[in-house]
Amino acid sequence: MQEPDRIRREEPAKKPAPAAPAPKRFEPKKPGDVAWIYPAVGSRTPRAAIRNCPAVGEKGRIYAALGTTVYGIAEDKGMAKVLWEYVTNGHIPGSPSLGPDSNLRVHSADGTLHCINLDGDEVFTSDVGEPLGFASPLADDDSNTWVCNYNGGLLKVDSKGEHRRQAFFRSRQKFDSTGLLYKGIYYVGSEDGFIYAISTNGMRGRITWDHLAGHGKTDWFINSALCLTPDPIIVVAGRDEHIYGFQLNGKKAWKVHLHGQLLGSPIVSADGDVYVGVSTAKAGRAKAGKLVCIGSSPHKIKWEYKAQGLVESTPVLGNDGIVYFGDNAGSIHAVDRDGNRQWLRNVGTAIRSAGTIPCPHRVVFGTDKGIMVAVQCSSDGLADGGWPKIMGNLGQSGIPPL
Repeated sequence: MQEPDRIRREEPAKKPAPAAPAPKRFEPKKPGDVAWIYPAVGSRTPRAAIRNCPAVGEKGRIYAALGTTVYGIAEDKGMAKVLWEYVTNGHIPGSPSLGPDSNLRVHSADGTLHCINLDGDEVFTSDVGEPLGFASPLADDDSNTWVCNYNGGLLKVDSKGEHRRQAFFRSRQKFDSTGLLYKGIYYVGSEDGFIYAISTNGMRGRITWDHLAGHGKTDWFINSALCLTPDPIIVVAGRDEHIYGFQLNGKKAWKVHLHGQLLGSPIVSADGDVYVGVSTAKAGRAKAGKLVCIGSSPHKIKWEYKAQGLVESTPVLGNDGIVYFGDNAGSIHAVDRDGNRQWLRNVGTAIRSAGTIPCPHRVVFGTDKGIMVAVQCSSDGLADGGWPKIMGNLGQSGIPPL
């Protein structure tokens, strides 16, 4: 008997797996709207609190030290796109600095100074010991890198990553501050309350200011990053509730009492006005913070703007006169040159970092949750002249224009 033809049964087509949800894209419409965040919501990237500030290169590319890793980031179609990652073996507390040789420097808790090119490749590493919490390395015009030594003093690392066993400048005092380089002098704050002006010429550093005469003296230790006014005057925020201006010979030019802790660093406009955050946290009183503007002549408080929390953030000044800063209540503030609020954006977590403006209409801050937040703003870029952000410029070279 002939067998009936077998009926071929087709397997039902499998439905394609649902696509992973696309990262949330923000479409800012007005100043104060969030443009993008990095890492994205739901990312498993480790998130240490961000207290430093990213350097910025050409085309608005951001070079950020987040935790143990340096990231090269570009904004692409309204989102943060990671171009490369450079991993160290320790947390990076200080800010990346882009030297005149177009290489980045970061100092990691692995005890190493890392020099990285803008493609994320290692140029050299140098064993310089543990970093200090507030100090960032700076490179001079000869590509030497200046590193504040954890054991005190100042190290000089040459363009190949070599340095002498002994410090270039020996001191028992720690320079836990980010300094600046100006005309062959490295200016930096110290734990003994003095600013040190150290000649960078020769085989050994020497102090050019007379500390015995009180030159460069504040009344408590210094963690503030230094800045320079157009005069030029060296400006520093002391932990003694005062902000100081010093002439280039070390003599005190002015001093202003601000009635609160100065936990961030000052910036300066082209006309010499100084902006700095002030915090008060006295027993029995509510914690409070404010942004203070000190006029250039006379050096007195011009105006005060009340924040929503303590202010440890270092402000950044845009080219339209708007000052941006964060507070510990999680708010980013935009304030005009008369101290009036233009807008306010709360991002839900404390902002203690310094701000930057990497490209037109973007201001960027880091948060205590380890997230960088880019917010729409009215500024096309940094203010011209003065010292409009921490470490002076987008690359954070710590070198003022001559």
